[in-house]
Amino acid sequence: MTTAPGRRSNAGASARRQGDLQRAAERAAQHRRAKWALPLAAAAGAVVGWAVGTVTVWQIGVLVAAAVLAYGVRQTYRRQHNSWRVGAEGEQATARMLAPLARRGYAVLHDRAIPGSRANLDHLIAGPAGVLLIDSKNWRSKTARVTLTGGLLRYGRYDQTKALRTVVWEAEQAARALGVPVRPVLAVHGARIPAPRGRTELHGVTVIEAKRLRGMLTGLAPQPGWDAARITAVEQLVEHRLPPA
Repeated sequence: MTTAPGRRSNAGASARRQGDLQRAAERAAQHRRAKWALPLAAAAGAVVGWAVGTVTVWQIGVLVAAAVLAYGVRQTYRRQHNSWRVGAEGEQATARMLAPLARRGYAVLHDRAIPGSRANLDHLIAGPAGVLLIDSKNWRSKTARVTLTGGLLRYGRYDQTKALRTVVWEAEQAARALGVPVRPVLAVHGARIPAPRGRTELHGVTVIEAKRLRGMLTGLAPQPGWDAARITAVEQLVEHRLPPA
């Protein structure tokens, strides 16, 4: 169903589940490591603390020993980068940007499964301009930036050609399921797209800064036959053929 105003969308739900599984596996590994790492840290703290206490005062030695142990605990239970959670946050941010379109007659659907595949569709939008697939990318690294060179999209040092081809493939699957053309769009959070109006076309995909996404969608030229009845019919078809992931 269309995401109604004030209703929490399911955007990023499948990514959140994967993120939770990744975090649970990480915690289990940390607990296993703690069985030998923490006793080792305690022993190291005792040795270093005793050495410091013999050349200063015992109180300083105790503080040093506690600091060594605390460092060992922190290193053992340090959280790793969770790409699934980061991705889910990007999808949720896109969903918030798209929500106002539902009040304007668009069908706005999130996190749809592709039958026969483990892949999912982040966002499907049906409106006066037809159907679009929006894939969210949450590129917020402080050290990496997006570059465009000779038709090649990179985020940091990583070539994104495969990601673009995946979005095209996902749009093709959606089009096959719905029986209508589906335009692929890659919406980027965090990073700047070095192109006029923060938007470019690569490998058949519109790559755009997420903050400009809603304006792009409402600015697309209406297509013949895409009235309210057809938008509703496509929305119902999505519910039937592309269930929540």
